[in-house]
Amino acid sequence: MGRKYYKSTVYKALASSEEKATLSAGQIVDRPYRSNLVVEDYSKGTAAVAQDLTATSDQLTINKQKTILMYIDDVDKIQNKWDASKAWADEAGMRLAIAIDAEFLYEVLNANNTVDDSDFGGTAGAPFTISTSNISALIGKINRKLDIQNVDMERENRFWVISPQIMDILWQYLAGKESLLGDKTGEYGNIGRHGGLELFMSNNLTASAVWTPANNPSDGDTITISGVVLTFRTTQGSLAGSVNICSDTANTLTSLAASINAPGTTVAEATNAGFNALTGADLRTMQQCTASASSTALTVYHKGQSFMTVSGSEVADTWTLKTQHSLAGVKRAIDVVVQQEPDVQMASTVANGKRGMNVMPLTVFGVKTFNQGKNEIVNVKVASSTF
Repeated sequence: MGRKYYKSTVYKALASSEEKATLSAGQIVDRPYRSNLVVEDYSKGTAAVAQDLTATSDQLTINKQKTILMYIDDVDKIQNKWDASKAWADEAGMRLAIAIDAEFLYEVLNANNTVDDSDFGGTAGAPFTISTSNISALIGKINRKLDIQNVDMERENRFWVISPQIMDILWQYLAGKESLLGDKTGEYGNIGRHGGLELFMSNNLTASAVWTPANNPSDGDTITISGVVLTFRTTQGSLAGSVNICSDTANTLTSLAASINAPGTTVAEATNAGFNALTGADLRTMQQCTASASSTALTVYHKGQSFMTVSGSEVADTWTLKTQHSLAGVKRAIDVVVQQEPDVQMASTVANGKRGMNVMPLTVFGVKTFNQGKNEIVNVKVASSTF
């Protein structure tokens, strides 16, 4: 069979798995964080005021289950020269690992530190355009953000997960001198070190974009997110991906965000609700997306996409702030707990009238950036509109 290439995964090199040993206690891991102590002046003979000592619950829940159901017919076993079940079972293991990795990299959104356009004299919250003229300053700003948080001052464990687009800019900046990246460590996705940061290559970063409609959509208007078409309807009908047009723009956006967050659930048509569930490939794509709405705009995130392809049928409705969220920080700031490593179960389908086997791998895991970890990671917001 022909070769396939897969996205590199980095979570095994960068995530903490220390909580795995506590799983016998159940599916929730709690790591409470303590209140801060504050030094104050003391006056002789005057009683000091006791400071309350509090601990706040901070929980990681093992709540993510991923699978791929495959059917392999006995005829294929007879007629093919390759082992179909082994080939696709091996691929399934890779796909599940990539899914775990995408959830790990999605934790960038929980960072307390951000490098955005305001760090280069632009607009706060907006992504910046990366170039050979600012990439050196960018690395300095990542380190400064961590330094301000008193994080790992020796910098031995600092990292930056970059995309091929960022690597292209860095390579131009280094004038193609690979020696300037130092030696690779052999860790998953590692490509060397620069500016005190261990560099890891990934095509699995999180992307986002913001849709701002000029007004409440009209019947038949569409938006397309990563190839999935969502259609606005005054009457819901039966078309998969139909979104009911609500009483005003704000309510339509709220309903749209809820639909993206639960793409496999049909919601009955109502004044301010209504959605026909997606199926097949469209459902699988949208399951990797999350959304939030304001009264005027929709923000969509796509895990594992690195940059988003979006469009709309109405010229006046704009997609802006297309962003690639690159993760930087210190190793083990984010916890990944795999309760069930990817395994495979097989069962005959003869009882269902088919001569073959169902093959179904499964992994069960949880991902969490605990309270202190949020200070140890940086969300590097790179403009992706030209990618």
